[in-house]
Amino acid sequence: MRWTSTSKTSVVARSWGFTLIELLVGLALVLTITAAVLPLWSSFERMGARAADDAVQSLQGRVAIGRLERDLRLASASGCPFVVSSPILEASASQIVFLERTSEGGALNLVEWEIVNGALMRRWGVCPAARPAVFKHTLYLDHKTMLENVAPESRFEYVVGGVRTAPPISVEHLEKIEAVVFEAESVSGTSVGSIGTKTTARVAR
Repeated sequence: MRWTSTSKTSVVARSWGFTLIELLVGLALVLTITAAVLPLWSSFERMGARAADDAVQSLQGRVAIGRLERDLRLASASGCPFVVSSPILEASASQIVFLERTSEGGALNLVEWEIVNGALMRRWGVCPAARPAVFKHTLYLDHKTMLENVAPESRFEYVVGGVRTAPPISVEHLEKIEAVVFEAESVSGTSVGSIGTKTTARVAR
């Protein structure tokens, strides 16, 4: 009887001993796998954030291009209170200023697109009674950021007489501008690359 009882106790003890070792080994494996997976998970999260930011930046670029193209389709100097030969009043690498009539019989507006401080800005105001010597920002009623994180090399160029021409365009050649070329590179806050935005927008005649 004593031999049989001792044998059973030994077997039970060994059984519990193996269970504890297995638990410790399992915990060690879980910790090892967690340590290996966490960096991958963080990397996937960063990739997801970059993809989302890039998508937003790309969408903003398309919206900005669509608005610029629409503005230039509506360009008009008809009814301007001062003498002009073209709806475009200024054309440089960082800025284009022109007159726009949004609807038949509607008010004539002064519109400015400008690349400044890493952003593409759109401004508009009522057409002044006399042509300004300098197009100050106080002329405009609304100032809107159309595209952020714009690279310094982004610029406007112009199609003059069928030829793509680097700015600035002199006053006597403004009426010959047929289209506006906008090229920009923009970078989102979490992106390691850049997103290109480009259009050639025809100017209404």
